[in-house]
Amino acid sequence: MTTLRIYGIRHHGPGSARSLLEALETDVPDIVLVEGPADAQDMLPWVGHAGLKPPVALLTYRPKDLRQTAFFPLAEFSPEWQAIAFALRRQIAVRWIDLPMALAFGLEEAAEGERQQAPRYDPFSDIARMGGYTDPERWWEAHFERQQRTPDAGVFDVVLALMRALREAKQARGIPESRETLLREAFMRREIRRARREGFQRIAVVCGAWHGPALADVDAFPAKDDEALLKPLKRQSTQATWIPWSFDRLARQSGYAAGVLAPAWYQALWEGNAGLERWFARAAQLLRREGFAAPPSQVIEAVRLAQVLAALRGTPLPGIEELRETAVTVLCDGAEAAYVLVEHHLVVGDVLGQTPADVPRTPLMADFEAQVRSARLPMSTEQQALELDLREEAHLRKSRLLHRLGLLGVPWGREQTVRGRKEGRFHEHWLVRWRPEYAVQLIEAGQWGGAIEEAAVHRLRWQLSSVRELAELVALLNAALRADLPDLIGPLLERLEETSAQAQDVLALADAALPLVEALRYGHARRLQVEAVEQLLERLIPRVCVQLPDACVGVQYEAAVETLKRLLSTQRAVDLWRPEEYRSLWQAALQHIRIRGMPLLAGLSTRLLFDQEARTLEEAVRDMQLNLSAARPPLEAAQWLEGFLHGGGLLLLYRPALWEAVNQWVCALEPEAFEQALPLLRRTFSTFGAGERQKLFALAQRAQLRTATPDLPELDAQRVELLRPLLQRLFD
Repeated sequence: MTTLRIYGIRHHGPGSARSLLEALETDVPDIVLVEGPADAQDMLPWVGHAGLKPPVALLTYRPKDLRQTAFFPLAEFSPEWQAIAFALRRQIAVRWIDLPMALAFGLEEAAEGERQQAPRYDPFSDIARMGGYTDPERWWEAHFERQQRTPDAGVFDVVLALMRALREAKQARGIPESRETLLREAFMRREIRRARREGFQRIAVVCGAWHGPALADVDAFPAKDDEALLKPLKRQSTQATWIPWSFDRLARQSGYAAGVLAPAWYQALWEGNAGLERWFARAAQLLRREGFAAPPSQVIEAVRLAQVLAALRGTPLPGIEELRETAVTVLCDGAEAAYVLVEHHLVVGDVLGQTPADVPRTPLMADFEAQVRSARLPMSTEQQALELDLREEAHLRKSRLLHRLGLLGVPWGREQTVRGRKEGRFHEHWLVRWRPEYAVQLIEAGQWGGAIEEAAVHRLRWQLSSVRELAELVALLNAALRADLPDLIGPLLERLEETSAQAQDVLALADAALPLVEALRYGHARRLQVEAVEQLLERLIPRVCVQLPDACVGVQYEAAVETLKRLLSTQRAVDLWRPEEYRSLWQAALQHIRIRGMPLLAGLSTRLLFDQEARTLEEAVRDMQLNLSAARPPLEAAQWLEGFLHGGGLLLLYRPALWEAVNQWVCALEPEAFEQALPLLRRTFSTFGAGERQKLFALAQRAQLRTATPDLPELDAQRVELLRPLLQRLFD
């Protein structure tokens, strides 16, 4: 006679896993049927591989459309993982029995629309409230996952009866099951019937607790009805593999629907290392490393408080909520921010899984590994610095790969800005550090293509379709050049030509100037044909020079601060690209701004002209005296000075005439005018370096002493000489 045992579990529940193993050991089945995609059967034997270390995820995807992927994460404490491992150890048949992703991928859009329209009702919330809990997850955890008792196989009969009652209550409310749920349960019943036909006598089914009644009552559902329900589904071609996963991605906070609150805590529960003393001792150790006190005496106090809290709340053991409240109160002295460190390591956890080298790879992952070998990039979890010279082919390959991965959302390397001897278009400085979760991101990026270059092109092309602003287009061009994606240069330049020609906002044109110059320099460094960029700059730079001065007249201070950035970036662009050809045109624009521009911008223009020797020192002093005269409102004068001193105060130290002009203006200010100008002056001088400020303070002190010391009569040199012998004897 065939016996069917339904083991309704909570996904990633350590208590469920422990009870499940006890049940399987007590009543050993002939076959174990596990909720999971049936088209991934080939991946089951890998669970017994020594190189496959959870947390890992079963990835199922469509090779013809890599945007359709599905992840099924498993941890060591997941009941499904333990059931599969048990069957493999005992050499018992084991199968996935859930709806294949080959059929399910076509349901995703329809299922999403159905979920949005369905009435929101969670039957678990009702029973949790009856038990005194606001969160059904905490209710389940308290009663099934952290009970301090011997695992009991009979708990699954209780779970089945509970789920049956909850499903009946939902049905009584007139809320039907979703089509996706009905299809999945129909397919799982089909697999149970198949196991019966094949002669298995003792069948164990491991599934989510909610599905238990629909599978236990398999005979109540006619097979022909299930087949009729499944028949319209269209089958797609799919493949599957195992990929590394991490505890933080397993956590419910990451957005994973079946996630758990505290993976690291659940792992400790599973391993039997969840003693309060051990947990609080590790928490105190972490906090001490970060400079908190957390002495051993507080660990004892925390253990006692957690036990009291659990007793007051009627739970046999403290849960994660009691641990959090106790740790914040006792170990962190009430500071919630300090608990973040404990949460990261001991609640969520930073555990990363591993997959063996011979596990099947996705096309993108295979291409990535080939590219890494070719570029000889170090895949180390320790941070390393890379200094790349793009004139060397080996370094160019490294740079190209890192930039392409950045476009795909895999931040293996972070490019650094370095000033000094090795700043330039042929040098790049990177900090690289490999994290195992990047493998997950690479899998996710597989939706864009089967090779790194192809995927980067497709993703950038997709971004291009939604970009309208000139600055964003220039940023995409820069990204394409750095990643060496020549197929996109043409379309990007066409869009830039069109957008810049139609652009009426000169500030947008100014925003584009410097990035285009940088793009041009990178294009040359990477040996690309970028003549079209030069042609675009030949039209854009003159337009900026002619139109920008009018945008600097009559603007408010806040807008002028933003315009100031455009002036500086345009100055940099002219300095880097054909200065001999465009400097005179740009200086004419600065002269116009110096005379008519808003005070902040007029001051900056004067400074830029002086730095380029287009204004002499005498002219600069005259400009300063004119703009800092008593006839000028104090606030406007302070704004002019802020613009003139933008970038540093060394100019005042090495040009005494300029310092005297500033000092005289400040000293001549009336008290009320000084109060108006003071906030701007403080902000201006606060941007200077500490050394600059100290020297300027010394200058101000000397000026004050000269003012305070009265003029003394000149000494008679002959009479001084008469005193010299006497003074010499006194000081010898």
